[in-house]
Amino acid sequence: MGSSAGESSIDSFIIFLDENHCRNPHLLQTLEDASVRFESHLKHFEPGTEDTAWLPEVGRNGWCLLTTDKRIRKRPLEREAVRVHAIRMFYFSTNSVSGPEMGNALRKALPRMKQLFLQQPPPFTASINRSGDVALKDDF
Repeated sequence: MGSSAGESSIDSFIIFLDENHCRNPHLLQTLEDASVRFESHLKHFEPGTEDTAWLPEVGRNGWCLLTTDKRIRKRPLEREAVRVHAIRMFYFSTNSVSGPEMGNALRKALPRMKQLFLQQPPPFTASINRSGDVALKDDF
């Protein structure tokens, strides 16, 4: 895992798939094909667990959050949890893509996600668009 100063090694690059994505076969296959380690929301939490309950665990473990819930950036309690728990949050900028499109966007985004993981101290949020481009949005 990275140091408290936000330094990281690629060996600690682990994606946490939120409840909405942890059963998406296209994302799971993309991560497996790329040999990226990941954790599933439902492996650690009950369905329907409030964001403010699981976000701290994501931060404590140094995992990178992958979600489509970009509202986390705007809701005060969730935004504060991202900041306080030094979360690296990647989110798909649109929900209106199919599973295969989402898998393809993630495949294209992974190199930039890894680069941000290594170079950008947490906390931060970054968007992933339909084409797989990654843009840093918040660096607190």
